[in-house]
Amino acid sequence: MKYVNLIIALAFLAAGIVNLTGPPAIRAEFEKWGYPGWFRVAIATVELGGSILLFTPGTQWLGASILLVVTLGILVSFSRSKEWMRMQYPFVLLFLLVAILQQAHVSGRVFAG
Repeated sequence: MKYVNLIIALAFLAAGIVNLTGPPAIRAEFEKWGYPGWFRVAIATVELGGSILLFTPGTQWLGASILLVVTLGILVSFSRSKEWMRMQYPFVLLFLLVAILQQAHVSGRVFAG
């Protein structure tokens, strides 16, 4: 399961860097979805933070939880713009994030209160 954490962490680290640098195609997508310019930077920051938490022992559950919310947002954005064929990758991320959370729950590494 640690390889799944690593792969997901690297995927969101890369996404965060791309969103933060904001090439024209990425800026155009956020604009097409109706989001303000600052939102791209906010999402990039959350992606970077979530990926760092996935790299950090004991905080993978928190990183996976945060990135799960981001992934749901991606799916909503694609749904609203009817970009059905682009939803496969976010769905794979979603299922892997759920697997990370399930593993953290089973192993007792989830904050219990």
